[in-house]
Amino acid sequence: MTAKAFSLAKIQVADIDAAERFYVEALSLEVVGRVTQGEGESLMFERIMSVPGSEHGAPNFILISFPNSPCPPPGEATIGFRVDALEPAIEKAIAAGASIDVPATDLPQYGLRLAFILDPQGHRVELLQIAKG
Repeated sequence: MTAKAFSLAKIQVADIDAAERFYVEALSLEVVGRVTQGEGESLMFERIMSVPGSEHGAPNFILISFPNSPCPPPGEATIGFRVDALEPAIEKAIAAGASIDVPATDLPQYGLRLAFILDPQGHRVELLQIAKG
């Protein structure tokens, strides 16, 4: 079997409501679905999020929480979002509770500018701006 397209990225968080607030406030993502399933140690919550205006079938970013089981430590994945302007995106993320992991960096050989932030629960997020020119 051959993969046909990238579908989703999912990170496990300890506090799904706080994580949802961060990604809505910092990156203006929209919640397009909510899942509650199972009970006891199998209880699971998901928030399915998307970039505003995305077409149906576009890749989703999903927050998942198992509130009755331990959450693995952050660092299991890096997620990335393309932004129009890096500095305003960093400022907005910081205002929503992020901290800077790697400050804004120019990579002219690739036509990119990027920074890494840590969301309030410690997950690494790459913010990527395509350089103009």
